[in-house]
Amino acid sequence: MVFGAGVAALLAAGACSDKSSTPTNPSTTCTFSIGQPSVSAFPPEGGTGSVAVTAASTCSWTAASNSTFVTISQGATGAGNGTVQFAVAANAATADRTGAMTIAGSSVSISQRGSATQPTTPVTLSAPSANSPAGGVTVTSARPTLVVNNSTASGNPGTVTYHFEVSDLNSFPNDPVRTFTADGVAQGSGGTTSWVLTRDLGPSVLWYWRARATNGTATSDFSNVETFRTAGACSFAVSPTSVSAPTGGGTFSVNVTTDASCAWTAASQSDFITITAGASGTGNGTVTFTVAAAGGSRSGTLTVAGQTVTVIQQASDIVASFRLMDPGRLGSATTTECQLRSLTSTPTTCTLESTSFTTGTTTITGYSWTVSYTYPNEKAFSQTSTSPTFSFSDMCGLTGSTDSGLQVELKVSLTVTDSAGTAVTVRSNSGSQPVLTLRAYICGI
Repeated sequence: MVFGAGVAALLAAGACSDKSSTPTNPSTTCTFSIGQPSVSAFPPEGGTGSVAVTAASTCSWTAASNSTFVTISQGATGAGNGTVQFAVAANAATADRTGAMTIAGSSVSISQRGSATQPTTPVTLSAPSANSPAGGVTVTSARPTLVVNNSTASGNPGTVTYHFEVSDLNSFPNDPVRTFTADGVAQGSGGTTSWVLTRDLGPSVLWYWRARATNGTATSDFSNVETFRTAGACSFAVSPTSVSAPTGGGTFSVNVTTDASCAWTAASQSDFITITAGASGTGNGTVTFTVAAAGGSRSGTLTVAGQTVTVIQQASDIVASFRLMDPGRLGSATTTECQLRSLTSTPTTCTLESTSFTTGTTTITGYSWTVSYTYPNEKAFSQTSTSPTFSFSDMCGLTGSTDSGLQVELKVSLTVTDSAGTAVTVRSNSGSQPVLTLRAYICGI
C-alpha cells in the first residue's frame, strides 16, 4: 500500500483550495479530486513533479499542459485513481514565470524562478535523522507518529517535503504489502517533521522506518533506520476466579493483570453481588465487591475482563438460639419474662444465655448481644465477647411501675460467629424465638 502525497487537498485557481469537475455522463456522475503538486515552485534549472488524481474506477480523465515549458511525461490519460508526472524545463530568461496544466478538468498552477534569481549556491539537502520512535520501543498505538529531525539545506531549497517508509523488513522491499510509504509530507517547524501512519499496523511486530527530504530537484539520502514494536493483542489474567463467601457475606476483591494499554470492565451477574470499586480500568487493577448475607446456599458470578468469577456462598452450620433467665426469682430456669421487683430497693439482674451450637467441624468463637426496652425511657445495652452469657440490671419503682407490674417488650438480638468466619443472627419474637418481656413493679412488693 503506497500513501498519496500528504493529506489530499483540492486545488482552486491560483491557490491550494479544493476543485473538482463533474462531467456529464448518462449513467455515471464522475467527481475528480486533484492532489497538491509534489513540487509547485521550481528553480531556474527546472525539475519534475507529480499530481495525484482520485476518481471512481469507471471515470476517465486527461491531463494536458497549458504552458510550453511544462511537459506531461506520464499519465496524460487515465481512469480511476492515478498520477500525472510532469517536467519543467530550465528557465534561461531572467524573469520568473508561471505555468499551468489542466488535469481532469481542473487547473493546476506551478511557478519557476528566472535565471537572474537563481541561487549562486547549489542546493543540497542533508539526510534527516530518525528521532522517534526508536530503539525497538513498544508503541501502544496501532498508528504511531514518526518524527525526524529536519534535513539541513545549503542554498535556497524552496519548499522541502519528506518521504517516509515503514516496513516489517529492514530491506524495505518495493512491495505495498510489506512496505508502506508516504510522499509530500510538509517540513515541520521547530526542527522536526512528523507523520502519523494512516493505517493500522499489525500487533506484536518489529517495524523498521526511515525518511528522506526533497525539494523536487535535490533529494537527500535516507535517514538512519530506526525500529519500534507494536504492542501485542490484549490478554488478561484474573485472580482468583472462584470466591467462597460465608453465610454472613462480606467484602472481597479480584486482581486483573494485563498490559498498560489494555482496557477492561467488570460487572455483576447476580443481584446479591455488588461491585463497589474497579468497575473499569486500564492496565493492572483490582475489582472490589460485596456479597450480601444469605439464608442458604447459593452461587453467583461476576464478569471481570471478559472472564467469569464464581462466588459460592454456603449455608451456615451454626444453629443460633438463646434463652432468658430471672436468677433472683427462678434461678437457672428458662423464662420469657424477667421481673424487676425488690423488697429492699436493690437492682434486679436479668441474664441471657446462648444455646447455639454448630452441626459441622467449626466451633463458635464469638457472641454479640444487643438488648433494648423502654422503662421509663428507651434503654439499650450491648456486649461482644467470647462469653455465651450477657446480664443487665435495672431498678423497680421507676416512673411507670405499678403494683401489678408494668409489662414492656424486651428486644434481644444475638449474632454468633464461628471459626470459619460465618456469622448468624437470631432475634427475639422471630422464628423459633419467643416474645420476651420485662415487668416493672413498685419496690416493696
